[in-house]
Amino acid sequence: MTAVPVDPNASYWQRAVQDDFTISDYVAVPRVIVSKGLSVATLSAMYSKVQDTDISTWGAALDVPIIDGGIIRPTLAVRGAYSQLNGSDDFDLKTYGVEVFLSKGIGPVTPYIAAGRMKLDAEGRLSPTVALTDDSSVNRYTVGVKLSLLLPKIVVEATQAEERSYAAKVSFGF
Repeated sequence: MTAVPVDPNASYWQRAVQDDFTISDYVAVPRVIVSKGLSVATLSAMYSKVQDTDISTWGAALDVPIIDGGIIRPTLAVRGAYSQLNGSDDFDLKTYGVEVFLSKGIGPVTPYIAAGRMKLDAEGRLSPTVALTDDSSVNRYTVGVKLSLLLPKIVVEATQAEERSYAAKVSFGF
């Protein structure tokens, strides 16, 4: 689940949505992520749906370790990611990004930080003949911690890009 703060009283929000679906001034977006470790990388696929709308996103990421961590060494990895918004006739959005992750496990707790760059390709159509486009890039910074229990893993993180978002994740696997 990722939560993004919005101002439901702002004119842009009131014009963009018919029914306010915020929770305490946040839009909460549940996600499903499936990951598969390969011999030299980890491939992930993601799907999410914005509640009470037809809006969904899907994406993929590839994580490649540069330095495999150990008892003393931290882990350094590079992630390439892509996502696309679906379900809107008036707005198209695609994002591409590259991030570098640094983490160090201490028993069942693994704190991590990441920094990268995200490219946005967006187009909003005001009418059949008028469209607004944005092809921009933004820096992205993440800080988080993963708690690895026997079967579940719990991750809590905050990401600062153009807007700040917060995420809590629960995963199952070995």
